[in-house]
Amino acid sequence: MQACLDASGLGSRDFIVRVGWKALALRTMDNTPFSLIDQMQTMPPGSGPQEWVVQAVVGGRKQSRLLPVRLIGVPLPPDKVEATRLKLTRKASKHQDTLDPRSLVAAGFMVLVTSLPADIPAGEICAAYRLRWQIELAFKRLKSLIHIDRLPTRTTAGSLSWLYAHLIMLLLTEAICQEFLESSP
Repeated sequence: MQACLDASGLGSRDFIVRVGWKALALRTMDNTPFSLIDQMQTMPPGSGPQEWVVQAVVGGRKQSRLLPVRLIGVPLPPDKVEATRLKLTRKASKHQDTLDPRSLVAAGFMVLVTSLPADIPAGEICAAYRLRWQIELAFKRLKSLIHIDRLPTRTTAGSLSWLYAHLIMLLLTEAICQEFLESSP
């Protein structure tokens, strides 16, 4: 996160990152400790995204600095919450660990950290994150279906021609599949 906001090189860049409840040391803007779990526990069930402007402690102990960020907590649907809590409980039982009760609270939320300005609503930031995830899934699909991650040529021209041909084939196949799925039986 710090590297994105440093003004060196190409200039600063904004980010949207999904984090766990204990991934960052957080402080309020007046430099007091910020408890994300306490904030999550006060959120009413079924509410929309909640947002907090906080500071993340970044860097090592000797060179730590405070990085102003927006923290967005999004409540998850009850079925996903229960599935995640069950998974955490089973994993702790399997490894004979003690499950931190705060993890069960955090299982009910998706937490995003962003450097985007306050004039961009939290809902739009969540939508952009979901869209980015769909793009990741599309690339994963390309890798598994047409092995786009294993180019069989060594030259730039050969790689581009192989890639273009496979992408055209994929687009045509997608169009045919879509027509097939939309037609009635």
